[in-house]
Amino acid sequence: MEILPIDFFGVHVDVPFSKPVGFAEAQLEAFGAALCDTTKGLSLRADQLRLKRWDDLFGYELHAQFFGENGTLTRTAERIKFGVRSARTAGDCKIISDTLVRFYQLLAFDPKTVTALSAHAHGKFPSVEERDAFLQRFSYSPMVNRPAALGYVTILDWEKDVRVLIEQSNVVPGGVFVTWDTQFVNAQDWETFVPTLPTLMDNSANLFDLGFEPFREHL
Repeated sequence: MEILPIDFFGVHVDVPFSKPVGFAEAQLEAFGAALCDTTKGLSLRADQLRLKRWDDLFGYELHAQFFGENGTLTRTAERIKFGVRSARTAGDCKIISDTLVRFYQLLAFDPKTVTALSAHAHGKFPSVEERDAFLQRFSYSPMVNRPAALGYVTILDWEKDVRVLIEQSNVVPGGVFVTWDTQFVNAQDWETFVPTLPTLMDNSANLFDLGFEPFREHL
């Protein structure tokens, strides 16, 4: 088992609404104010929110950037997306987890709707040679110049398969880029569910003989 430190990581969720939500029904002024709430919202500032509108029915898009432009939220009539990238430390992970919990509690989605979850991490090997030797395990032909691993894995007590892709990182020298894609219904106890997501990702990668060190405390 290769155990790697994580250089960068991120997470993205995409939640389609059960039906299109018109401009009047969305009540975006109140929703924007709720996002700015420091107790139950995402603690955004008013100047971080922008609204585009091109008709009176379903033609609108609310967009927010935060966490130094590494966080984004986009709401349209059909879906809402939330993502954070370039996180690096245990503190970043805690902030992302707490923000995701608030996101789900604030939106109160129909429990029949489904979240598409995508996460990624750049993990660093001690050397390029060791990284290449690890990836070479997944090569089945000398004609494959940059081997990678791809699989759909089943995790105990998780309702959907987890798609795992492991390939060479183009950002971290000697690193691998790992992505996870899965789904879950929006009928969770968010305060207990969201903190389990890093464990889900680590367990999924373990099936490829790859694991990760705990998030570092400081840069």
